[in-house]
Amino acid sequence: MSDPLDVARYIFINDENELRSGWRLLAFFVIFFLIASLLIGVTKAIGTLFPSLAFLESGTLAEDFSGRHLAYLGVSNLRNLAAAMLASAFCARALERRRLSSVGFKLHRGWSRDFATGSLMGAAALAIAVGIAAAAGAIRFGVQTRDGLQLMRGFLIVFVFFLIAGATEELMFRGFPFQALVHNLGGTTAIIITSALFGLAHIPNPSANFFSTINTMLAGVWLGVAYLMTRSLWLATALHYSWNFAMVFIFGLPVSGITMFHQLAWLHGTSGEPGWVTGGSYGPEGGIAATFALILCTLALWKSGIFTASGEVLSSVNHGKREPAFVSITPGHDSSIGSGPDQVA
Repeated sequence: MSDPLDVARYIFINDENELRSGWRLLAFFVIFFLIASLLIGVTKAIGTLFPSLAFLESGTLAEDFSGRHLAYLGVSNLRNLAAAMLASAFCARALERRRLSSVGFKLHRGWSRDFATGSLMGAAALAIAVGIAAAAGAIRFGVQTRDGLQLMRGFLIVFVFFLIAGATEELMFRGFPFQALVHNLGGTTAIIITSALFGLAHIPNPSANFFSTINTMLAGVWLGVAYLMTRSLWLATALHYSWNFAMVFIFGLPVSGITMFHQLAWLHGTSGEPGWVTGGSYGPEGGIAATFALILCTLALWKSGIFTASGEVLSSVNHGKREPAFVSITPGHDSSIGSGPDQVA
């Protein structure tokens, strides 16, 4: 392989005449950050042209839920989701000749069941972590508000915020990059790589610690298994948002070190000692109680047999090619399925 062109081709192109999966992963994140930067620039331009809208690009993550601050949170959240969707759409079509719907939010048969069941399972998983800490006497709760209208308002704000945030993170970590690795390197390798990235991405959060990083990586394993069980993002997104939603709205605890939603919660949680059990100011994700809960719930999800991927979904993610046998960590997936209605010629 002395020809420089052959060397370059070997470095960048795989046997399927596609960009190698690592390069596809890198391309996605580069495109995501470029689009996100462009959207931030557009928001700033709008704030400059229309001073009354300047708050849309200059808000803070303070515990202020005025109309303006909610608008800022909404714009920021939707901007990140838009960047993730646009990057996913571009990479799926340009690099793998498939549609955005095949990346994870296709309305396939059973998607609503996956989402509803995942919502219950995610909240239950968080409740297990909180229950372990409470049983150890390391966390206490009190009712913060009984006002029905205030609770309804808090429910809607927290639900919408974490649903959008969860969908965004799933597109980024279990969406196109994860799927590129799955297709060429297998499910186990894809989970290891993306879970490590998921954990590292949360290190800058307030009060991050050793347990918080390990637990975030374990959460990445949990969510990666959820994708591989269904080959769509409905289940993973449901697990993701409902874990955060229950932590904040029901139990009134910090989520990944963020306390900005404290006043919207039903209960008020107070974490005591030892901090390595409760997670302290980082929230349950920073303690060993969450470690046990995540391991238990990952094994339960993997071995339950409740979730399967339909032929319709498998058809849309296989790039029109036979899927290698080592790709799936779950039994029963037909790797012989080829192109389907979501393939783009």
